[in-house]
Amino acid sequence: MPINSNAGRTLYFARQYEQAIEQLRKTLDMDPNFPLTLWYLGMAHEQVSRPDEAIAELLKASLSRDLPTVLGGLGHAYAVSGKRAEAHQVLEELQDLSKRRYVSPFNIALIHAGLGDKAQAFEWLDKAYQDHSQLLSWVNVWPQFDGLRGEPRFQDLVRRMGLKP
Repeated sequence: MPINSNAGRTLYFARQYEQAIEQLRKTLDMDPNFPLTLWYLGMAHEQVSRPDEAIAELLKASLSRDLPTVLGGLGHAYAVSGKRAEAHQVLEELQDLSKRRYVSPFNIALIHAGLGDKAQAFEWLDKAYQDHSQLLSWVNVWPQFDGLRGEPRFQDLVRRMGLKP
């Protein structure tokens, strides 16, 4: 199951969104409730401007409510679809969850990026850098951060991480 889901993820990060959606749907035929597949599928729908489908898949993926990365994706999808109150609610949920377990600041940065709050997004990305968040290694290819790529602060972050812009 994870191998098929990762094939969809690879297509997603290669920005081949329709092919990713096709692969991820095939993966869901094997297990319709596999959270990572639902997460990738939701993010792919978001990138092809299908916000309702994105939110629906991300909500299904977040049913366990213990996957901070899925919640970060859900909060971002809410934000970019104009559902700001819901995005802020997910931010609160992540902050509450962080009192019980580790929540990567990357997930919070993701929601702030969706809300268009660049200052907060960079503050949380810097916290993710300080925490050595594993998720941050994907920042250079994560489509939801495209709106930040042209910023000197983003380029500085990538440089500090030793990644190529």
